[in-house]
Amino acid sequence: MSYPVRIDRRVFVAMSDGTRIALTLYLPDAPGDGPFPAVVESIPYRKDDQFFTPDYLTYTYLAERGIAGVRIDIRGTGASTGVINDEYTREEMADTVAVFEWLESQDWCTGNLGMWGISWGGFSALQTAMLRPPQLKAIAAMHATHDRFSSDVHYVGGSAHAAEQLDWPGSMVAANGLPPDPEIVGEGWWHEWTERLEQTPQWPFQWLRHQQRDDYWLHGSPCADYTSIQCPTLLIGGWLDGYVDGMLAMTESLECPTRTIIGPWGHHRPATGVPEPTMDHYDLLARWFGHHLRGDENGVMDLPPVTVFVRTEPPFDGPRSTGGWRVEESWPPQDMDDLVLGLDDLDHDRTSWSGPQWVGSHAPFWDRAGRLSTDSSEDDAASMTFTTAPLEEPLEILGIPQVTAVVSTDQPFGLVAARLLAVDPDGRGHLICRGSRNLVFPRDLSEPVVPVPGEPSEVSFGLLATSAVIPAGWRIRLALAGADFPVVWPPKGKFTLTVDPARSRITLPVARPRKEAGWVDMPAGVVPSSPARQTRDVEEWTVVRAPDENVFRMVTASTEVQPDLVCTSDQWWTVTVDDHDPTSTHARTFCKASLERPGWAVSTEGTIDISAGDTFDVMVELVARHNGEEVFRRRWEESIPRIWA
Repeated sequence: MSYPVRIDRRVFVAMSDGTRIALTLYLPDAPGDGPFPAVVESIPYRKDDQFFTPDYLTYTYLAERGIAGVRIDIRGTGASTGVINDEYTREEMADTVAVFEWLESQDWCTGNLGMWGISWGGFSALQTAMLRPPQLKAIAAMHATHDRFSSDVHYVGGSAHAAEQLDWPGSMVAANGLPPDPEIVGEGWWHEWTERLEQTPQWPFQWLRHQQRDDYWLHGSPCADYTSIQCPTLLIGGWLDGYVDGMLAMTESLECPTRTIIGPWGHHRPATGVPEPTMDHYDLLARWFGHHLRGDENGVMDLPPVTVFVRTEPPFDGPRSTGGWRVEESWPPQDMDDLVLGLDDLDHDRTSWSGPQWVGSHAPFWDRAGRLSTDSSEDDAASMTFTTAPLEEPLEILGIPQVTAVVSTDQPFGLVAARLLAVDPDGRGHLICRGSRNLVFPRDLSEPVVPVPGEPSEVSFGLLATSAVIPAGWRIRLALAGADFPVVWPPKGKFTLTVDPARSRITLPVARPRKEAGWVDMPAGVVPSSPARQTRDVEEWTVVRAPDENVFRMVTASTEVQPDLVCTSDQWWTVTVDDHDPTSTHARTFCKASLERPGWAVSTEGTIDISAGDTFDVMVELVARHNGEEVFRRRWEESIPRIWA
C-alpha cells in the first residue's frame, strides 16, 4: 500500500533547558490508519534548505510505505535554538533521547523508532544506540566510524589531516553561521541569528588540542564499548570512503544482529554512489525498518552477514568499478590467507628518505570518491619502493593490508607513509590503498613514545581496507616515504627516515581462489523525484608542482533550488608545501553559503587558515551579511603546541 505524505516543517520540541529542537515530520497521511513507527535522523545539516532534497527523497519514500520520517536540526543549527558547541556532544545525544520520548507520546506514533544516517547521521545513530533508549529498535549507519581519533577527518595514523582540516570543517564555519529561516521560525529569527553568531565556538581549535586518542575522542566512539550497541544494526560503507575501516571493525566486533554491505563508492549515498555501480538503499532502508519496527516478514534478515563489491580490474578509483557483488559469511572471511612479503625479498634500491615533501600528490584525497588518481611513477621515484616480480596468476586482496617496519629517524619525531600500488606491465603505478603512522605512536594511538634519534624501532599499522584483484603479469609495490601530501600534515621539522628491509614486511589479506565466483545481484539505485533540485555545479582539483612550492587546490560549488528559496555553497581550499621544508605547509579554505528569496537574502563567509612548526597556528574568520549589508565579523586566532609532532 502506498500512502500520501503530509509534511510538517514547523514542529518544535522543548528541552529541559528551554532550547527548542526543530523537527520536520514526514507522515503517512492516512487518518484512522495509524499509528506508525518512525525513523529519525539527527544532523546539523539544515533540514529546510541545504538538505531539503536528500531529506525529501528519503522520508517521503519511507512515509509512502507507512514509516514516518523525523528529521532533527541539532541544537544551534537550522531552525533549532541554542548553540552547537562541538560535534557529538552529550547535549546533542540527550536532545535526541528527549525527542524520542516526545515521539513516543504522539498519537500518530507507535513508539517503535529507528535511526539512520550517512556520515554525521551514522555517527549519531551509533551513539544513540550506545545509550540504549527503550524506543530504539534498530539503526542503519552509512559511512561512519568506530574510532573518532583513528578513523575520522581530524587525524590519520596519529598525525593531523591536512586537506581534510579544510574541506568539511570550512563548510561548517559558514553553515553554522547561517540563520534560522523566518518562514519556519517566525519573527524571532533575527534574535536567534545574532545569538548564534555571537556564541557559537569554532571547532578546529578543540580538535587540534587533542593530539592522541584520549577521553575526548573515545566519547562517542563505539570501540570504547562495542557491547553497548544491542539493537539490530545495518552497516553500509564503500571501498573509496575514508570510514570503511570503521564499517568493517564494527562488523567484526558488534555483538548485536548486523548486516553489512561494502560497495565500490566513496562518501556517497549508495543510490547515487561514485564510482558505479550504485545500489538501491531506499528499498533496503524501508525493508530494514519495516521488519524491525513493525514486524514485516520481508526477508531482510535473510540477507547474508556481509556483502562486498569485489573490484576485479585496475584502476580502482575511476568513474565505474569493474567487478561484482559477493557474499561473505563472516568478517574477516574464513577462506583467507595472509601473504607475508618480506621487504628484503622485493626489488628495491634505497632504504632512506629525506624528501621531497610532495610525495603522495598523484592521489591527493583521503576519501577518493571516484576521483581518478594519476600515474604514481614520479611519486614512486621519490620514495623507497619494494616491488614484486610479475604475478603468475591473479591475486585478490580483501581487507586491511598490514605494514610492519623497523625504522629509524634522525630526529625525535618522524612519519612513515605507505602506498600500496598495482604496477601494470608498462610500469605505471595504480593506487590500491594507503596508510601512515606518526612515529610517536609505534603501536597504539593512545600511547605516545617519543622516538630516540638513530635508534631503530618497530612500527606497525594498517592501510585502509580494500578490495582489489591484481591481474596476472602485473606487480605489487609498496612505496614508503616520510610524506603523504596533501593528506597528512607533516612533522614539525625536516627528518631522514631509514627502513631496515630485513626486518620489515607487508602482510596482505588474500582470498583463496573460489570454485565459483559466488556473484549475487544487488538492485541498482533508483532515485525518487523531488520538488526541489540539488546540483553539484563544480568540482575541480589540481596539483601544481613548481620549484620550492607545490600546491593542491580544490574548488566546489553546489546549488539547491526550491520553489521559494535558492541555497548556494561555494568553496575553495589549498594546501601548499615547498620541496624540502615540512614547516612550510600552509592550509587555507574559504567557503561562502547563501540563502535567497525575494526580499530576503543572507550569506556567511567562513575562512580557516592553518600553518605549523612547533605550534599549530590557526585562524578562523566568520562574516555574515543580510541583504548585502555586513552584520557580523569576527576572527579567532590561537597557537596550539604540537605535543606529538
